[in-house]
Amino acid sequence: MAEPGEARGLRRAGAALLCGAALAFPAGAARAAQDAFPLPERSPRISEYRIEARLLEDEKTIEGRIEVTWRNPGSVPASELRWHVYNNAWEHADSLWLIEGRRHNFGRGEKGLPRAWGSTEVREVRLLGAAAGAAAEDLHWEWVPQPGAPLDRTVARVALPRPVPPGGSVRVSLAFTSVMPRAFRRSGWGENGYLHAVQWFPKLGVFEPAGGAWRWNCPPYHYLTEFYADFATYELDLTLPGRYLGQVVATGSPDPASPERLPDGRVRYLFRADDVHDFAWTADPEALILEQPFLPEDWRDEAEEARVAAALGLRPEQVRPQPVRMILLLQPEHRALSERYFTSVARSLYYFGLWYGSYPYPTIACVDPPHDAGQTGGMEYPRLFTGGTSLGRHERTLSPEGVTVHEFGHQFWYGLTANDEFSHAWLDEGFNTFSTQRVLARGWPRALATHELLGVEHLGRAPLALPEAAAGDLRATLTLARWESPEIVFLGPLSLELRRRTSIERWMAEMPPLSYFPLVESDAVIASRSAHERDWSQPLAVPTWALAEEPMRRVNAYRRPALTLETMARLMGEERWTRVMRAYHARTRFRHAQPGDLIEVVKEFAPGTALVGGGERVEVDWDAFWTQAYQLNDRLDFGVMELNQRQEADGSWTLDLGVRRYGRFRVPVEIRLTWEDGAVQNFVWSGTADLWTHRIENSPQRAALLIVDPERRLLLDRDWLNNARRARPDPAPARNAALRAWLWAQQVLHYAGGVG
Repeated sequence: MAEPGEARGLRRAGAALLCGAALAFPAGAARAAQDAFPLPERSPRISEYRIEARLLEDEKTIEGRIEVTWRNPGSVPASELRWHVYNNAWEHADSLWLIEGRRHNFGRGEKGLPRAWGSTEVREVRLLGAAAGAAAEDLHWEWVPQPGAPLDRTVARVALPRPVPPGGSVRVSLAFTSVMPRAFRRSGWGENGYLHAVQWFPKLGVFEPAGGAWRWNCPPYHYLTEFYADFATYELDLTLPGRYLGQVVATGSPDPASPERLPDGRVRYLFRADDVHDFAWTADPEALILEQPFLPEDWRDEAEEARVAAALGLRPEQVRPQPVRMILLLQPEHRALSERYFTSVARSLYYFGLWYGSYPYPTIACVDPPHDAGQTGGMEYPRLFTGGTSLGRHERTLSPEGVTVHEFGHQFWYGLTANDEFSHAWLDEGFNTFSTQRVLARGWPRALATHELLGVEHLGRAPLALPEAAAGDLRATLTLARWESPEIVFLGPLSLELRRRTSIERWMAEMPPLSYFPLVESDAVIASRSAHERDWSQPLAVPTWALAEEPMRRVNAYRRPALTLETMARLMGEERWTRVMRAYHARTRFRHAQPGDLIEVVKEFAPGTALVGGGERVEVDWDAFWTQAYQLNDRLDFGVMELNQRQEADGSWTLDLGVRRYGRFRVPVEIRLTWEDGAVQNFVWSGTADLWTHRIENSPQRAALLIVDPERRLLLDRDWLNNARRARPDPAPARNAALRAWLWAQQVLHYAGGVG
């Protein structure tokens, strides 16, 4: 994609056409479209936090006091308050998070534990009077033990002397001390003063209806989950050692008077953030703090603006995002990457804002963590996220672009739609994976495969690779690197390492670069289909915290929902899909998105979407689609079963075509027959029966190819290898791969002979 200010002549014609279509919308239709996609200006603001915090001289201990005003949003009184204390997941090895981590094989021994423990202690809790000067009452803070982890202290309850009525409010204060861990799984400190302060204070759970009754949704910190909280207003009064002057970024906006140097040499910051459900801050005395304005006119994609506007029945200027101040905390050794970081944030602000509605906050902060605190990278918080990269990466690997776009995207799918990540992580990660793929596709050329040589990445991928001496890799036996044998009576399976690969072997495996495939592109959407490599053992509806194994979180939270969304988009077409996503985000912004919200919007904005082929028209039953994709765990798999043809006595051809539905997932699918002269004939099948057959008689020519789903609409199809059948095999792909492999082997042998 062209950089701002470069010529855009190649796309102006298409932009003008789409712009004309948008302007041709009747005025009434445009007003109706605006009414259909209203963006709320603020959240319900269930809570108000006022926090005074002090970072001690050890630069990892935070002493603080919180004053919280909580409003009861329910229809029943609330007799207690429930609190998350996520930081206590790191206080000992018997927290629920670490117990579950061991069950899911997270690390081994010491590798699965923080290098330095962290914890949060609450010193006092008091109920504050509603009127100024009213006496405060001491309250009892009680840790809630968890099944299977009786020593876990990530959830607490405080009983109230008087229930809070519906619509009423209560004000409490608590004093706490938090010791942050050495950088570990999202939070903590590194050498030289870096501190990523997240989940650093006790935070209220969510009081909401569940199972027909209002109750606190405040589960413990599970290994497979992240966070959940209500929207609130935050005010933070933060003091730090003097060397942090001008070296802090945070969720909120700083007061114009801060930072200020205090008489004792310390530094004081005042921050405020409205309509967010968490507050994070990062301090690093050695980092560069850079700022740039995001001005949408510098990043315009006129064709896409016009397309979105036309789909929504609006004018291009009505869908254009608003300006934002971008802040980057950057490690000095990554100075050369600053523009790439800013470009990634700017394009994210532009496309997310264009498709889903403007980013509503005045600032966005991106943190580039130091190498020794890399575990704090790649994570999101309202108005602040962490990226991460390393030196030596080739530019076409899209690092730091990929992680920056993805973590920014959480501002919309975690930050603004605030779903319950304990139960439905896919509402954040899945929507964000889908959106990230689309931003990367519009903003950058596709990523290219690389290989590493002497610590530096180079373009290219070897057609063959020597197997590692890894357990379970039978190929390693061929190189005498490992002995692998099946189970033998009384002995069981044997797996013994015979030798390790030498440095010379590793060098030969990488050399010479000229033998590598030079331009192996990585399509992000197609790459998500790697989720099909494993069995989908549990439906998407299973709560995230209850998944049986960690790999299923990567499937069910990220790739599977992204494939589902892309499949839905391709089935209904981009015009309808644009309206669906805009309406979905508008209706879930500043509230808690629920699993059923998407399908309700789909049925409203894309009812009866039809596939048309060969003169047929088949409607998509979206209720059935969603039940199969979300609730039932049905397998989607169509394949060509038959392409038979015979020549009759008169010289004409008779063709028998057959397509089979191998899975239980029923959805319409297109079928394309290509004749030997290149002409095509299209069909569409409802996909409800087990088999589709079709006979063609008296054809003057033979068929060359039969393809199921030729437009690749069904990303959920588990096996694309059975989607096509040729009348005659095409040897070109195999010949090309074999030639590459032969050249690679030849040059490695030449190199080995030369050094010998």
